[in-house]
Amino acid sequence: MAQKKDRITREEALSFLLTYIVVEQNHHLVLDQLALFNLTNLALRAVEEMADSEGIIPHEAIESLAKEYLDAL
Repeated sequence: MAQKKDRITREEALSFLLTYIVVEQNHHLVLDQLALFNLTNLALRAVEEMADSEGIIPHEAIESLAKEYLDAL
């Protein structure tokens, strides 16, 4: 069975996620171990969502997950 190639890597998703939260949303973020763990998992979720749905736009998926994350803080 052929393996799906991710559209972006977890590292790229994490980078975009951090940029969106800190720069675009102007949110002060303290990266302790728990926060970094949660954001890394969020980036992985974004990668998985994009792999499962070809029609999803990467930055929209990441922004949506980032908004959920910020709302939960």
